[in-house]
Amino acid sequence: MDAEEARRNLETANQSYDASVKPRLPRWAPPACAVLVAAAIALAGAGPDTGWIKALTIAAGVLCALAAAQLILRIRARQGVNGLRGPAREKWRTVGVCCIAILVSALAATPNTRWIYTGVGVVVGIYTWVALQKQVRA
Repeated sequence: MDAEEARRNLETANQSYDASVKPRLPRWAPPACAVLVAAAIALAGAGPDTGWIKALTIAAGVLCALAAAQLILRIRARQGVNGLRGPAREKWRTVGVCCIAILVSALAATPNTRWIYTGVGVVVGIYTWVALQKQVRA
């Protein structure tokens, strides 16, 4: 094996690794995920007074967050990347811990704090869009 062949093999391995950690996304995926994430946070923190309506809004927020995660996982699966390993698993673990923290704090949300959750949802939605936009197919 000469130096050029070794360089090509290393480049192929690096491309395979990058594809498993940061899948290429279609153009519609970042805005769709951003809207779902923003809606998840805003709904979870809606904080209506009635207990069962509060439970429904939190459940709707959880469903939006799960839909965003499922969207990314299905895109990865279509590209032949099944499961989460290595850095991808660590990133998803971090996102999961953040979701649990938002869920727990949403349980204490009141009608007076719903604007905070709406604002946080918008900021996190914009951040999600920008972060995922870097992975859009060129």
